[in-house]
Amino acid sequence: MADLLHEALAGEKFAIAKLISYFESARARDLEECLRVDRDIAQHSTKQGLLVGLTGAPGAGKSTLIQHLVDSLLTLRPDWRIAIVAVDPSSPVSGGSLLGDRTRVNFAAHERTYFRSQASDLDLGGIGRNTFRVCRLLRRLFDLVLVESVGVGQSEIEIARLADVTLLALQPFSGDHIQFMKSGIMEIPQAFVITKCDAEDLAKRSLYQLQSSIDFLQKVDKDNKPPAIFQTSSVRQTGFSELAEFILSCRPLDQSGELDREAYFLRKEIRYYYGEFGLKRLAHNLDTTAGKGFEERRQVLLDNLAQQQP
Repeated sequence: MADLLHEALAGEKFAIAKLISYFESARARDLEECLRVDRDIAQHSTKQGLLVGLTGAPGAGKSTLIQHLVDSLLTLRPDWRIAIVAVDPSSPVSGGSLLGDRTRVNFAAHERTYFRSQASDLDLGGIGRNTFRVCRLLRRLFDLVLVESVGVGQSEIEIARLADVTLLALQPFSGDHIQFMKSGIMEIPQAFVITKCDAEDLAKRSLYQLQSSIDFLQKVDKDNKPPAIFQTSSVRQTGFSELAEFILSCRPLDQSGELDREAYFLRKEIRYYYGEFGLKRLAHNLDTTAGKGFEERRQVLLDNLAQQQP
C-alpha cells in the first residue's frame, strides 16, 4: 500500500485508479484499505485542490466546455495537475452506465490530467454515491478537481453541496426567467456559462435573457451576490480564458464549510443504508466521532448503527 500511495502522489495514473477503486468498492477488505489510505495520505500531502462542479441540461455542451476549460487552466498554470470526474446516468432498467464522456474530450496536456468516469447508481442528486469520497482523495493528489454531474433538471442539484464553486452550463435560449425559477437552478451556481455562442447576435440575445432573469431574482433576494456570466464558443475559441481566470480567483471552503460538507455527505450515507432509523440516531453519534478523519467517522457511524438496528 505504501508503494501504491507514493506512486499516486507522483502522478502514476494506474496507482491513482487503484486507490479510487477502493473508495468505490463495498467489500469489507477494501473499506479497511480506505481507512489506511485516508490516514496515510494526510501525512504525505497537505494539498487541498479546488473542487469545481459543472452541471447543466443534457446536450448543453458540458464535455466540450471541460476540454477547452482544462486546456485554458493548464495554460495559465503550467505546473498544475487537474483531475476530472464525470458522472454518467445509470439505466433504471439494467442498472448499467455507458461511461462515455471520456470519448468526447482530448486534452492538449494529457500527461497533467486524469479522467475518471463514474456511474450515478440511480442516485437522484446528480452525482454518484461515492463521488464525494473519491473527490476527497483526488484533492490530495491534484491542484484542481472538476466534477461533471449527470445533468441538472429540477432536483439534481447536489453538485452545489459537493463543490467549492459551481458552474451551470446553458445553451442559448434555454428558457425565460420563469422557466429558470421553476427549475430551481438559479440558486445553484457562482457562475453561468452560456455555451455555443457561435453567432454574435444569438449570443447577445441569450445574454440579455439570462441577465434579465438574474435581475428579476435580485429584486427578491438582494443579500446574495449575483452570479457571474460567461459566454463561450468552441468554434470561435472565445470565453474559456476568462472563465479559467474566474475559477483561479476562487478558493476552497474554509474549515467550517468543509465540516458542514462532510456532515452532509455522512447524513446521505446514513440515509442510504439505514433510512430514517439511522438519521434519528445520527446526531449523538456524530458528536462521538468529532476530531476523526472522514473515512474513520464514516466507518464508526455505520458500525454503531449496525449494532443498534433492531
